[in-house]
Amino acid sequence: MFFRRRLRRSSLAPGRYLTDGRGLFRVLSRFDDGRSLLVVIEDCVTLEDYACAALELEAAGFRRVRKPDRAPAAEPRPIPTANPLPQPAS
Repeated sequence: MFFRRRLRRSSLAPGRYLTDGRGLFRVLSRFDDGRSLLVVIEDCVTLEDYACAALELEAAGFRRVRKPDRAPAAEPRPIPTANPLPQPAS
């Protein structure tokens, strides 16, 4: 059985980010008339805007982007530099 998670209305607030697993989208605005929810999203790469019903976003597999809960486990290691060239004698 295939199960898709529903998008919470709080995930569709302006300024939030969504992904479909391939691209990153920002929620620009939303319109709620009590029966349906229309969301305007912007592709973060092409800056194109799309108006979609919340049901369409759910059907397409969109999900919210979350902030990481904590810092990475280890600090990145510095890249070793090559040995400097010997200086010519003057």
